[in-house]
Parts: sequence; structure tokens; C-alpha cells
Amino acid sequence: METTVAADRLPAAAAQAGASPRQRLSLDAVAGRVALLVLLVAAASVFQPAFATAENARTVLLAVSTVGVMALGMALVLLAGELDLSIGGVAVISGVVGGMLLPSGSVALVVAGVLATGVACGLVNGLLVTRLRVPSLIVTLGMLGVLRALANILSGGQAIYPEGSAGYLWFGRGAVLGIPVPVWVFSIAAAAAIVLTRHARFGRALYAVGGNATAAGLSGIRVDRVRLLVFVASGLAAALAGLLETARLAYIGPAGFTGIELSVIAVATLGGVSLAGGRGTIEGTLLAALIIGVVNNALNIAGVSSYVQQIVTAAVILLVVLPDSLQRKEREA
Repeated sequence: METTVAADRLPAAAAQAGASPRQRLSLDAVAGRVALLVLLVAAASVFQPAFATAENARTVLLAVSTVGVMALGMALVLLAGELDLSIGGVAVISGVVGGMLLPSGSVALVVAGVLATGVACGLVNGLLVTRLRVPSLIVTLGMLGVLRALANILSGGQAIYPEGSAGYLWFGRGAVLGIPVPVWVFSIAAAAAIVLTRHARFGRALYAVGGNATAAGLSGIRVDRVRLLVFVASGLAAALAGLLETARLAYIGPAGFTGIELSVIAVATLGGVSLAGGRGTIEGTLLAALIIGVVNNALNIAGVSSYVQQIVTAAVILLVVLPDSLQRKEREA
């Protein structure tokens, strides 16, 4: 009886015992990113007066919403110690399915089709990883190619223009209380992810699985279920981002979202999420999306070429991530 009770209490006890140093490190990382964001905003406002306007703030938030939503899903996958490279393909195939449903005239049906497609793709990824034990890198890389090919087959290689569906376009171009709908969606998704990882039992299980899956399994945590759920969440986030972006551009193309995977992973890692799993925060991911958005926007206003912007963004990521890595090694030594 004592052994059973101890086993039942192990997940919570292990989380509490191991969370303290990691949590302090995560909070320190978040504080550092807040300071960096404030510094960047102040510098951009001084050197580029056009940056410090309400309209430009709206532009920055709108620009980061799509990548930000995807990064939230990616952060959950990385926290579990896995990787999802299929998000670009999920966004594309979900958009194409939604485009095929546009003639029905039902916006609810279109949105449901888009999100259901994302969930289905995430479920397939998760099942392949958990049931067949195929590494997530291989599974999701293969799914990326398969989904892009399916998108081309279903659409006949042709783009779809949803100009006639005002309800669909509202998701990308509408506003509530003066704030763009994509910004609302990003904010709500971020709030939900924060609650899920910080205040729900699933969050404790997620960090435990990412930190040490074997120990988590021995302590009673259903490791495969956690992994399956994070892939489903990532698929849903990718589909939602695809909906927002195609509605904003009024363009659904089978060749969209090329290379988005690297940008999303960059945001997650800049936010402090470890590629090894078990360490990082959603708050950090949110701040990282804003940091990259501010940097790109300021460089756009200054007329800097896109190639130089890529170099600057990479430099910012390295400047933030490297000190964190060195500090983590010192604490673990």
C-alpha cells in the first residue's frame, strides 16, 4: 500500500523537487528578454520616430501573430523533447481544405475544416512517434513533404482567392475594439498556453517528460499521451496560423509558408525553450516573437535590405541564446 501511495505522489513530488532551479532560470531568462524588448523599443523610437506610433505598434503585432501562434505550438513540442518540422505543410494543407470548402458559403464549416485538418495532421504525427517509435525529426520531415504534395494535388497546383468571403477574410483583416483579429487570437492562444503549462497538471507532466521521459514514466506519467497531445496542439496552432495568414493575404496557395519552420524554431529558442526539452516558458516565446517583430519592423522603416535583416535577426538570437546557455552550464556544473 505504501508503495502505491508513493508512486501516486511521485509526479507532483518530482515536479516540485526539480522545478525550483529550472524555474528560477526560466524566470531570469524572461526578465532578460523583457529588458531586451524595452531596450529595442526605446532605441527604435529614438532613431526612427516613425516607429513610435500607435499604427506602427499595430503593424508589429499583426506581423508577429502568425509566426507567434505557430511558435506557441512548437514550444509545447520542444518542451516535451520532440520536434515538429511539418508545421508549414500543415498550414498549407489546412488552408487548401478550407479553400475547397469556401463554395459552401458557410464560414463556420470552412473554419471547422481548417482546424480539423490541423488536428488530424498533428494526430498522425503523434501516433507515428508514440506507436511506431519513429523519431519525430524523421516523422515530421516526411510529413512536411507529404502534406505539401497533397496540397498541390487537391488544389491542382492552383491558388485559391477567397475575396468573395467576407466572413473568412475577417479572420485576417477584421478588428475588435480597434485591435486586429490575428492579434486577439495570438493573445488568447498565448494566455491559454501559459495557463496550461503553469497552472495545469498537464504542464507539470510536460516538463517532466521533456526533462527525463524515463523517470516521468516510472513516476506514473503517461508519457505517450503527453507527446501525442503536444503534436495535436502543434497541428492545431499551425492550422490556425494558416487561417489567419491566408485570410489576411486573401490568398490560399499550395506553395505558401515555405521555410516557416526555421523562423518558428528560432522564435521558440530565442524565447528560452531548450531543444533538449524540459526547459523554457511560453512567456519567453511570446517575448521572443515581439523582439523579432520589433527588430524587423525597425529595420524595414530604416530601409535595410531583407538579407541584412536576416543577418541582424540571427545575431540577436545568438546574443540572447549564447549567454543563457553559458549561464545554464555554470549552474549545472
